[in-house]
Amino acid sequence: MRRRAVWLITFGGGLFFLLEFLLPARTPDWLGGVENPLTPFLPSATNFLIVVSAMAVLLGPLNLVRRYLGMIVRREQGRLEGAVFLVFLAVSIVAASCEGANIHRAFDTLYNALFYGVQTAFFASSMALLAFYLVSAAHRAFRINNLEAGLMMASAVVILLGQVPLGDWLTQGLPDAFQVRHAAQWILAVPNTGVQRAVEIGVCGGAFAAGFRQWLGIGAATR
Repeated sequence: MRRRAVWLITFGGGLFFLLEFLLPARTPDWLGGVENPLTPFLPSATNFLIVVSAMAVLLGPLNLVRRYLGMIVRREQGRLEGAVFLVFLAVSIVAASCEGANIHRAFDTLYNALFYGVQTAFFASSMALLAFYLVSAAHRAFRINNLEAGLMMASAVVILLGQVPLGDWLTQGLPDAFQVRHAAQWILAVPNTGVQRAVEIGVCGGAFAAGFRQWLGIGAATR
């Protein structure tokens, strides 16, 4: 019963936004010039959607807090990492809540240190390590055994050289049109853009199909 109630609310909300978007704002005069009857309810429906989205966002941190508190109470492996997470979560919530409220300059300093110092440094470091890991993993696993693989490897080498000063040094004697950075920019702007658009079209089609199934409750409420 609870599952069907959730499906009914989901179906009703999706149907409301779909019809409000598809129906004209005002019918032609020969049809009476009637305003869209769903438009006056759009702000209330949007506010309800914002509230539900905020509640959904809180599910992640609440589940993590419950999980790590249980690990600390039961003295399970990983409780030290859980304690560090809980401490930083509490400090971050306090700093974000008090930042800009003119309570004390120490909170602004704490906010800047956490979000512009620690978080930015960790993000940059993790992305750098991930990039080196991807390059090393691709070097170990990649095999040039056909034309497509050769083109992919050549493009990867050109792009890598075009992002570092070594590429400029190797091709500094060539005309500008033949320097590696221009070739890397062309690969990123032309072929790569086309591939990304094709992938986005496929992702949008898959998301539409998944959302349509979720909206109709196929495989969820019928079980």
